[in-house]
Amino acid sequence: MLRMGISSRIQRLVKASVHEGLDRMEDPLALVKQDIRDTKESIKKKKNQISKQERMHSVFERSIDMAGKLAEKRQEQAAAALDKEEEDFARRALLEKKQALKEQERYTALIEQNQDFILELKEEIGQLEHSLLHKAEEQRELEQQKEAARAGAELEKLYAKTSHVSHVKESDPIIMDKWKQAAAEIENDDLKAEIEEELEQLKASRKS
Repeated sequence: MLRMGISSRIQRLVKASVHEGLDRMEDPLALVKQDIRDTKESIKKKKNQISKQERMHSVFERSIDMAGKLAEKRQEQAAAALDKEEEDFARRALLEKKQALKEQERYTALIEQNQDFILELKEEIGQLEHSLLHKAEEQRELEQQKEAARAGAELEKLYAKTSHVSHVKESDPIIMDKWKQAAAEIENDDLKAEIEEELEQLKASRKS
């Protein structure tokens, strides 16, 4: 009876841990996989942003170059206008020169901001890629645990199929009583036979 209680308890514990483990691990594994997909998508988007910012960087550089050339041209035109005593034209040329230089400064500031943004994106990508390694490791661990839980479930099923025979033999008190009774009868028969044999020997010795 004691063995029956221990056996039943072990069976219940195995069953509970297996099913609880499967339920508990199913969602975390799905969440980790989704998290990995989201992280990869974020990395992809940030890399696309870097490509876009790099293209803008090239545009800004061309704009700076064009503004510089325009400023030089207006400076030359203003000087030529003064030589011709066309001060109004010279003034307009110098005003456009100043505006071109301001545009040059603005594009230079945009380039600096652009470079800072690119560096920030690259740092974020590095952090995401680092976290992705940990998430991939976590996924492998959860998959291994889930596989172990499934193997445990299969083991529990096999245990359930093979344990009922010994369970019946050892747990049924009626069967145990019959076995004890049969064993007792066998022992009694042997004892009777021995007594009869000794009796016959005694009789024979008395006759002689």
